[in-house]
Amino acid sequence: MPWILIALINPWMEEFYWRGLLTDHTKKWNGLFSILFSSILFSLNHLVFGIHSELFRGYEVLLSTFVMGMVWAITYKKTNSLRWVILSHFLVDFLNLSVPSFLDLYKATF
Repeated sequence: MPWILIALINPWMEEFYWRGLLTDHTKKWNGLFSILFSSILFSLNHLVFGIHSELFRGYEVLLSTFVMGMVWAITYKKTNSLRWVILSHFLVDFLNLSVPSFLDLYKATF
């Protein structure tokens, strides 16, 4: 049950802040700079302040969250809607290992 709750709640909170508030606040900037700015901060936030578990360590987190941030920021800029970004974020959280690692359900086998 916690897995489903996190996957349902987290995308709304994160996307309203990172894409909604932050990208809207920088909308007068050059489009690329606005996208890069929000994506870099999104990535650094997950690396530094994110939930720390075995799976959320290292440059892989920095790179993967940066790429996701870029894709979601571009999607938000093109559609001017958080609908698809929130849905995509939900799918990432629900269908991959994000939520199990949030809950520290990951166990190293080596």
